[in-house]
Amino acid sequence: MNKKLQDYIKYIEKESEKPSKELQEYHKTMVQQFQHERLIHLIVTLFFALFMILFFIFFGALEIWLPRGGWGEVIIAGIGIIDGILLVVTLFYVRHYFHLENGVQKLEEITKRLYGRE
Repeated sequence: MNKKLQDYIKYIEKESEKPSKELQEYHKTMVQQFQHERLIHLIVTLFFALFMILFFIFFGALEIWLPRGGWGEVIIAGIGIIDGILLVVTLFYVRHYFHLENGVQKLEEITKRLYGRE
């Protein structure tokens, strides 16, 4: 998605030098699609962060309540591994969302130029 966004930004920056009604409509559609993508990734990122926090709390609670040895340690280790995986995935989603957000903001600047409002 980042490559698609960057390719579109390069394209529209070049084409915005000679704006037309068709280009404005196409650009409006593409901005809407990227904004929709940004919203979906924001929701997914927030859910992953929420689950990561919940598993961290669950991990801490199990550390306190479960007895040491046997299945207790296996369960605690499993929850810790799941929480670690969620942490890594959340970090990648935050990074991806950061690039989407910055790209869409750049498109909004180009939109002003394309409509002659800059």
